[in-house]
Amino acid sequence: MSAPTSFLRSFAIAAVAAIALMGCATGQRPTFEDETELAPIDSTGSVEIDAVLELLNGVERSDFTAGYQIETKFNSVSSTGLVVQAPGGRLSVTVENDERTVRFIVEGLDERTCDMRTGECETSLNDARISDTQLPHTFYGPAFARRLAADAERRIGDPTLYDREIAGQSATCVDVVVTGGTKTYCAVESGLLASFVGADVTIELTSYSPEPDDTKFASP
Repeated sequence: MSAPTSFLRSFAIAAVAAIALMGCATGQRPTFEDETELAPIDSTGSVEIDAVLELLNGVERSDFTAGYQIETKFNSVSSTGLVVQAPGGRLSVTVENDERTVRFIVEGLDERTCDMRTGECETSLNDARISDTQLPHTFYGPAFARRLAADAERRIGDPTLYDREIAGQSATCVDVVVTGGTKTYCAVESGLLASFVGADVTIELTSYSPEPDDTKFASP
């Protein structure tokens, strides 16, 4: 093998190795929020799971003000959430805990993420602002519709469907058995997530009104 050919081959191998190392160093970005942007999955093949999935998929058609208690288990973070959905493509999601108060605002094509304590806003929806919760801002419905569909594929037992009352609302629930335990998903008639119990986080609806609270669309 000639010296130039040997040099070029060595250079190519080194370049490929460098790219691979860069990928390992940076790692993959979380894809949870990306998954929520995909088209909804309408059916999983399980009547029990689809009963809850259908509700979650329909949340965008409802108007409401909903309060949540969120317990993130990995780093023991307790947060509250307040979600307001109003006519005209308007959405406000406020997540608050000891460290932060962040508000996501969507008004048509206008999108903002605001730190309500510092008064700083950015013109995009930045889920990294609430990364300590390990949730995207769409936790109230769309994100958990995708998660339920994924768990339907991973299930190792028969799901159990039942009803219970949550925050004064009738909720439809399903228990899905996966490797490592059972996950519980509940949704109310409006399509809101009413409860989720998993190994990483628990979410519980604490208050509900069919009337949107317009005051929660204010920026700092």
